[in-house]
Amino acid sequence: MYFEEIEIGKVYKSTVTKPITGTEIDLVAQMSGMDLPGFLSAEFAKSKGFKDRVTPGIYVIASMMGLMAKQGFLADAIWTGATDISFRTPAFPGDRLSAEVEVISKKEGKRGGFVTYKWTINNQEGKLVAQGVNT
Repeated sequence: MYFEEIEIGKVYKSTVTKPITGTEIDLVAQMSGMDLPGFLSAEFAKSKGFKDRVTPGIYVIASMMGLMAKQGFLADAIWTGATDISFRTPAFPGDRLSAEVEVISKKEGKRGGFVTYKWTINNQEGKLVAQGVNT
């Protein structure tokens, strides 16, 4: 999808879901240096009131971007910024994530342009996991 094809107000939805696995959580936590017990230990996470260990938020966002790129939405883009990010429901191993974005603005630039969009990520139960605005 090219910059010229993107319409302000248009909503794009993932047609597939992204499963979250324990192995992915391990790899992301260890490779990023976020090897914290809430990500790596189910027992620790449960002691803090969670049902299982939690997926790092940055991986939740990366999963949304991957889901949308597979739909063709900004597949050749570079992420330049984010605002208003909030995490509402933790993502756990075994969850399946889906994503939706709504284009709120676009601005022409030297090499295509900038697209700003609101995004939401939901789990398999339709619960809001995270939301924000990216450019």
